[in-house]
Amino acid sequence: MFIRRGRAIIRDHLPTALGRMARKSFWNAYDHLGGCVLLNLLWSLLSLPWLVLALLLVALGWGQIAMGHGLFGLMLAGVGLLQCLLSPVSAALWQVAALWADYRTAPVKVFFPALRRHFGSALILWLCFSLTALLLSVNVYFYGAWLGGVPFLAALISGLMVWAYLAVALMGIYALALLAQQHNSVRSVLRNSFMLVLDNLFSSLVLALSVVIVLLFGLVSMAGFFFLAVSLTAVIANTWLRELLQQYRIREEGKAERERKPRSWAEVHAARERTREAAGEETRGWRDLWKPWEERGR
Repeated sequence: MFIRRGRAIIRDHLPTALGRMARKSFWNAYDHLGGCVLLNLLWSLLSLPWLVLALLLVALGWGQIAMGHGLFGLMLAGVGLLQCLLSPVSAALWQVAALWADYRTAPVKVFFPALRRHFGSALILWLCFSLTALLLSVNVYFYGAWLGGVPFLAALISGLMVWAYLAVALMGIYALALLAQQHNSVRSVLRNSFMLVLDNLFSSLVLALSVVIVLLFGLVSMAGFFFLAVSLTAVIANTWLRELLQQYRIREEGKAERERKPRSWAEVHAARERTREAAGEETRGWRDLWKPWEERGR
């Protein structure tokens, strides 16, 4: 699915759309909490090489911060976390979460076939994002030191590198979810992740903030990262992407129906029903969390 530039899909009703995405993310995670814990443990066991690499990069970043290179150190630590989340093992976790986000049954045993199916593409994506983020981090350090005598130019180039780094990180949040939901080539995943960020910048920033908060809580508690945080991230990213793609599809179908004449009442009614079903997939609220035994009118 190619995402065209300039067709922001939640611009008109942004608060409502973000609230719906957050609600669906919460309930998808709530409904599969046990599966999230089990898959996160499985991910932790199979991701040891990437976890070790992440620890090395975080330690290196901490050393740079202690030496006074704060920005470079933070970027290195970010590379460590990003490459860990985008590992080929994560692609299998994201595939299971994609099925949950689509309200389909997905037993844990789906994990291993997904790992075999996506391993090659996910490995290429991991290399692309990890090396790009690492190169941008090194460039920030290099140009900051090389152009130290010209502070304005050093700040300008470093600022450009930081913005490019953030763009890569935002694209990375969508990458595995696109691979899981659309089974596209690596090139299509890279292109569509870039277009999603460009077309839905504010929504992407909110998604990134949500992911960072979840991961920070996991890292602070330590056990939370290995037991739950990564699988929650997968559920949030897949739910968010599914909502975005669904809105694109509704817009495209609506445009095609308006341009096609004549159109019957049955077609108009069917289109309205699809839109209503998409909006009403998840109607539970906080009351259902505290008092799930009470029936509410839907």
